[in-house]
Amino acid sequence: MSDIEKGKKNKKTAVETAYAFLAVRMRTTEEVRKHLESKEYDEKEILDTINELIGMRYLDDYQFALRYYEYNHEKKRGALRAERELIEKGIDRDTVRNAKEDFLYEQKINEFEDALDIALKEVFVPSKIYGESPVMKTVDDRLTAKIARKLEGKGFSKGDIFRVLESIRREAEEYRDE
Repeated sequence: MSDIEKGKKNKKTAVETAYAFLAVRMRTTEEVRKHLESKEYDEKEILDTINELIGMRYLDDYQFALRYYEYNHEKKRGALRAERELIEKGIDRDTVRNAKEDFLYEQKINEFEDALDIALKEVFVPSKIYGESPVMKTVDDRLTAKIARKLEGKGFSKGDIFRVLESIRREAEEYRDE
């Protein structure tokens, strides 16, 4: 048996390669396609493998997107960041948006409240004296810009960011008036 025949005999099928790739974690259809292309499988075998995996529900971009939104929410990130990352992973925009709407609705997520919680942690610092209330930092342009950058980086919408900043400014004024 020649070296070429041995190489072909030992080479895994595209389906076997895809199973091994999916065994590590959930993947998008595009990630599996690119992985199989990198292993130099022909286009028909890749397409057949992907269709088989979709049929067996091993590949489901919608479910992947839902889990991704859930993961991002646990990490205190906004849906816009997850949306951008999912599109970069090769999931089509309609699937990404549908998963986002379903996730936010089903989980009753209020991204404004999430963003406000993050911002308030920047505004209030723990007191150095045990048992005393947190101390409010001076809410100035520098602090609000820092909060806005942080929330934008985490993927919250501009509308939610503006509402959070307005809420913090109001709270700072009420705090000063006391």
